Amino acid sequence: MASLDDPVTAEMCAAGRKTTELGPVAETYDQLHRIDLLGEARAARGVPEGTYDSTVCAVLQASEVCLLNLARLAGRTQQCLLTGGIPAASRYVQWAVGFHRLLRRLGTVMCDVRSVFGTGVATGPAVVSISGSAGYAAYVESLRGLEDVAKGALLAGAPELTRTTIATKSIDDPLYRLLHGIRTGCHDATKWESDLTGVPVGVSRNTDELISAETLARAVAATELNATTLHGEFVALHQVPEILCAEANDHLEVAIRAIRGRALSRAAQHLTACRELLDPVIEAQRVMAEHLATGEYHGFRTNLGPASGTHSLSIKQHMFRDLFKHLWNDLEAWLHSLGGPSLDETLRDIDARRHDDPEAWLRHTVVDQAFKLHSAHQQWRHEHLHMPRNCLGSGGTKSMIGIPDGPQAVYKMRDAANAQQALATIHRARRTPLTNAVPDSPLAKLITDPSSLDSELMRVVGEATREYFPQVQERSYQPFRSGAAERNP
Repeated sequence: MASLDDPVTAEMCAAGRKTTELGPVAETYDQLHRIDLLGEARAARGVPEGTYDSTVCAVLQASEVCLLNLARLAGRTQQCLLTGGIPAASRYVQWAVGFHRLLRRLGTVMCDVRSVFGTGVATGPAVVSISGSAGYAAYVESLRGLEDVAKGALLAGAPELTRTTIATKSIDDPLYRLLHGIRTGCHDATKWESDLTGVPVGVSRNTDELISAETLARAVAATELNATTLHGEFVALHQVPEILCAEANDHLEVAIRAIRGRALSRAAQHLTACRELLDPVIEAQRVMAEHLATGEYHGFRTNLGPASGTHSLSIKQHMFRDLFKHLWNDLEAWLHSLGGPSLDETLRDIDARRHDDPEAWLRHTVVDQAFKLHSAHQQWRHEHLHMPRNCLGSGGTKSMIGIPDGPQAVYKMRDAANAQQALATIHRARRTPLTNAVPDSPLAKLITDPSSLDSELMRVVGEATREYFPQVQERSYQPFRSGAAERNP
């Protein structure tokens, strides 16, 4: 845990950074999530970008961030048990279950990517395993300490209570949630460990060297504040997507160039890899939505500074603007080049004749994977809405960068993305709707009615947030700006 007496924190204060009693206030999104250190770890991998080997590295780096956070959560759970704080311990265990679920997704990505690129893709006989990382060792040590304390405090200290709880209680009981969460995590760990073990890779380096474990540990440790908050977990659930989105962007760029060059097999392969990498990105949003309470977020919101309400260059500009635009524009140009009487006819022909010959199947696969990738983008946007809904609420509650209404801004971003001309044209031609809303359905009307419980909760959250952060309501809008050049494949 950081302290104002720590050299790093003292240096920040000396440099004039704003601080609260919890610690420094982030001045930028990159500073909050330590994008510099994530970039340093990425640059040190020593493998070509947008390849099988780079994907192995990215998945293991994201896994390392999860493991370091699991080690921290296990330590907090242990401390709660030592002081008899069963409810607090159960909270940290539930967060741990979320990180285990994220690791499960990462393990699945590793298996799927090995299949997409082929078992013989590695250029050498080397293999890497997650068990070779420093984060894995730290987690095992923390889990062993937690188990020793739990067995002493529960199984040995109150065996009848533990037995009765397991046999008769349910998730409304804190002790049951604690015990059930521990066993759920233990079972999940055996799956993600097996999926992240013995992975072939084309460079002969140990796991720590391959993933720059020391640099990642610095990136995670830098998120600690001067009190036990969930700030670190909040940041981790952004760091994992940053690692994976940077990798997905590389694969998408390769896919776009392949579409231009009519290398359809290569395009399909890299579109698939891109899609696979976004699964745990979406899961990270879900873990945060399910576990981060409104008040917990408010507890460290000030320390997020202007980083709250924006995204990184990699996500905001490169993934959702530059490469998004190029993919759909180039896909439309390729479809027109096939010479059909109309885009509608071309797409219907591709789908109808997909089993006729290998070329027809490749054409269908490229279209199919592009649509699946956009589905992943839609899922991310949907999950991302939980944060402003749950933590900002309605009624014009401003974000930290002065966005007038957080939830409405995210809805508008989703709608603006779906209005991109080539994307909309291709979806219309394939008779696939872009909207994920059914405003006239009985369910939608019930939920969105101003008198519904959901609407009332949004109002309550908004009122509490505006009352807790009145100064934020006075801020003018500071839109995302970047001097970076367009990412042009």
